[in-house]
Amino acid sequence: MSSYKWLPILLILLGGAVLLTMVIFSIFGFPQPNQKTDLALPPQLGGYSLSKQITGIAAVSEFTELHGKNLAIQGGVKGIYGEWGVATVWVAVAQTENAAWQLMTDMEAKIAEGRSPFTIQTPMVVNGRTINVLDGMDQSHFYFLSGKALIWLAANPTIAGQALQDALNFYP
Repeated sequence: MSSYKWLPILLILLGGAVLLTMVIFSIFGFPQPNQKTDLALPPQLGGYSLSKQITGIAAVSEFTELHGKNLAIQGGVKGIYGEWGVATVWVAVAQTENAAWQLMTDMEAKIAEGRSPFTIQTPMVVNGRTINVLDGMDQSHFYFLSGKALIWLAANPTIAGQALQDALNFYP
């Protein structure tokens, strides 16, 4: 009989907790799902729609093949734009922003060795963000950081400027 004595107190505490939770959510709002993840791709680049994407393990495997080694990334995605691949974007997401910066620094050092198909151009600064610029393989190439993501954009030179602007707008 003594266990039933605590039941009203327990119900009052439970009701109070529910009421307190409702008050907190009404003041601060309910959590909203993140609309854009680190692995999202722009729907268009340079006027061309996303025509193919590679995600997950397949994308990470492709990055590994391109670099000839395992990379310290948590995930990746690749997007191809236009029917003939007029632009391609690779997004590699690291565990932290510092890890993404280290990925970029390692990549810069490797390119600077001079054994890649790329010619280093003068970097650009857009809205306080450094955009590294390369030419090679009949395309214009740009890479930059966006939070924990390292973004690489390759585009036909005729649409490269607009594709870069689209990418920068999408990856603030």
